[in-house]
Amino acid sequence: MRTAYSAILICLLAGVYAAPAFGSSEVVPGALELYATPSAVGLEVSYSGDDDHNAQAEFVWRKAGEQEWRNGVDMTVSRERKLIWASIWPFEQGEAIEVKVSLRDAGREAAVLEAKVTTRKLILESSAGSAYYVSPAGSDNDSGTEKSPFKTLSHAAGVAKPGDTVYAMTGVYKEGNLFRGVKGTAEKPVIFMAADGEKPVIDSSIEIAEGSAGWQEHGNGIYVADLVLNDGEARYAAQDGLRMFFYSSLPELDADRLQAKRAWCYDEAAGKVYVRTGDTTGPSVHTYNIANTTYGIHLAESEYVVVRGFEIRFCGETCVGVSDASRGCVIYENVLHGAPGALSIRGETVHDTVVWGNTMYEKGLVDFTWNAIKASGYRRQGITCFSGRGSSICHNSVDGFFDCINPEVWRYTDRIDLNRDLDVMFNVLLNAGDDAIEADGGGVNYRIHGNRIRNCFAAISIAPVEKGPLYVTRNDATYKMIMFKMNVGGPESLGWAYCYHNSGYSQITGEAWGGMALSFPPSRTMPISNKTFLNNATIAKTHAIRHAHKGYILDYNCYWTVPGASAVNFTWDETRSETNVYPTIEEFAAATGRETHGMYADPLFVSTPDIGRLDWRDFGPTPLSDYPLVPDDSVGDLHLKADSPCIDAGVVIRGINEDFLGKAPDIGAFEER
Repeated sequence: MRTAYSAILICLLAGVYAAPAFGSSEVVPGALELYATPSAVGLEVSYSGDDDHNAQAEFVWRKAGEQEWRNGVDMTVSRERKLIWASIWPFEQGEAIEVKVSLRDAGREAAVLEAKVTTRKLILESSAGSAYYVSPAGSDNDSGTEKSPFKTLSHAAGVAKPGDTVYAMTGVYKEGNLFRGVKGTAEKPVIFMAADGEKPVIDSSIEIAEGSAGWQEHGNGIYVADLVLNDGEARYAAQDGLRMFFYSSLPELDADRLQAKRAWCYDEAAGKVYVRTGDTTGPSVHTYNIANTTYGIHLAESEYVVVRGFEIRFCGETCVGVSDASRGCVIYENVLHGAPGALSIRGETVHDTVVWGNTMYEKGLVDFTWNAIKASGYRRQGITCFSGRGSSICHNSVDGFFDCINPEVWRYTDRIDLNRDLDVMFNVLLNAGDDAIEADGGGVNYRIHGNRIRNCFAAISIAPVEKGPLYVTRNDATYKMIMFKMNVGGPESLGWAYCYHNSGYSQITGEAWGGMALSFPPSRTMPISNKTFLNNATIAKTHAIRHAHKGYILDYNCYWTVPGASAVNFTWDETRSETNVYPTIEEFAAATGRETHGMYADPLFVSTPDIGRLDWRDFGPTPLSDYPLVPDDSVGDLHLKADSPCIDAGVVIRGINEDFLGKAPDIGAFEER
C-alpha cells in the first residue's frame, strides 16, 4: 500500500528484459522498492534467474538538488528469497532521495533501476481543522472552546475529526485506554497535545492515600484492603511512587520465593489487594497507586493520531500501547512512567509508528534482583516493538528498565515483514538491568545508530540475528558484562549483521570477572555466521573476542583492558572439541586470519570513569540498586583524545565513512576533527 507521505516507491527496471528460461543462470531484475521512515530509507530489489548465484548489486544515491552521486552500503543478497536489501541512514525529515541500483551478472551489461522517495515529515501541529479544549474542571456538555472546555479526553476523542487538534489543560485526567479507533489522515492527523504552557497528566490509578484506615493485618507481614479494579489484569502497583513486585496469587506472595522487596498481589474475585511493604512499617504510612486500566493511551485501529506533551503514569501494561492495524501514529515529547513498560508496539498489521523525543523512566525496579526480575511474569521493558514496517524509535530517553528498548522478533525466521525498516537512533539509554537494546531476531533493514548507552549489563544484544540486514553504527556505551551479546538464543544466527564504528568500555574492574567486548556462541551450540565487525573500539575486562570462528569478519578493531586487568583473551572456537585461547592479538591474527589490521592499544577515550562495579556473578542474588546508578548520560566521554592511536587507523567502508576527515577513518563511534 502506498501512503500519502511517500513511504513506499516501487520502480521497475528501465528497459525490457525477456523472462529467463527455466533454470537460467542469468539474472533478470524485478522491481526496486524504497521504503522511507522520517530518518532512513530501506531498499529492496527482487530478481529471478541467477541459478549459479553469481549476480551482484550495488547502488548510489543523492539528495534532491545534488549533482554528485554518493556510494551506498554493500547490498545484502538473499539467494534463497531472491531479494536484495540495503539501507541509507540517517536523514532529516522531508528529504527527497534519488536511488540508482546496478544489477550485474557474468557476461552481461549491468541492469539499472532508478527510483525516488521522500522521507516522512511529521505533522505535529495543524491548522486544517477545528480546535477543542479539555480541562478536568470543564464539562462534556460544554462546547469545547478554550473558555468552555470539555471535561474528558475520551469525549474530545469522540468529537475530533481529521485535521482537528485537542488541547489539554493542566490537571489529572483519571482516564485510560484512550483514543482507540481515532482516525486522521496522513495530511490531516488528529492531534492531542498539551496546550501552551499546560501540564496535563493521564493517570489511570486508584490511589490509597497515606493514613488510610482501610488496611488490615493478614499475617506474615502482609496487609489487605478492599479494592475493586476496572481491569483485574492491570498488574501494576506503586508504593510511594516505586514499583512493587507483582505476584500472581496470595500463596505466591506469602511464600515470597523470589525474596522481592515491596511485593503485592490482587484477588479479582474477592476484590482485595494484598501488600508487603518491604520494611518495618505498615501500609498506612505509604501512598499506593494501583493501575485501574491496562493502558493510559491505547491506539488500536487508530490512524495518523499524534499524542504530544502528556505525562502518562500508573498503567497496568504500558503507558502507551499501539496495536491492531494502527498506522502512522506519533508519540512525541511525552513523559511515561509508573507502568510495567513505558510503550509497546504490537502486531504485524501496525505500521509507521513514530516514537520520538519522549522521556521514559521506571523507579524501584532496580530494588529487585536480576534473578527475580528475569523470573517474573510481568513486563519489564521500556519500549517493546513487535510490529510491521516503518517503526521509528528515536531521540528518546529511557532510564531504569530491565531492558530499555526491545524490538525483538526472534523465532520468526521466515517473517521478513516483522520489525522491517525499523530505526532505533539517537536515544539515551540509562541503567538497564539487562540489555540496553535487545534486537534479538533482527529485522530486514533494521538500523541501530547513534545511541548513547550508560550503565547496562549488556549494551547491544543481537542474539540471534535470523534475517537482516541489521546495521549497528556509531553507538557508544558503558557496560558491565558484554558490549555485543550474541552468545544466547537460537536455534541459529545466520542473518546479516554489520557492526561498524561503535565504542564502549566495561565498568567491571579489579579482581571481578566479566566485561567482554564481543561474545559469540560456541560453534557447537548454535550455528552463527554473516556477522561483520569493523572499526570498533572497546575496553574490556576478560575477553576481547570470545568464541570467534570462520563465520565472522573481524578487522580494524581496537581492544584494550580495564584497570586491574593485565590482558584480555582472544578465543577461537572453530572445532567442536576445544577452544583455543590467544593472549595477544598478534597470535590470534596469525592463527585465524582475523584482526590482521586490528590493534591492542588504549584508544584514549576522553573519559572512562570507574563507578565501582562488583563481580557480575553477584547480579543474581543482589538487588540491582546495590550497584551505583548514573543520573544522566554525562558519565563517560568516548570521543578520542588528540593522540589516540585510533585516529586515522580505520578502514574505508563503502557507504558508511567515505566522508572521513584526515588520512583515513577514525576507529570508534566518533570521527574527530
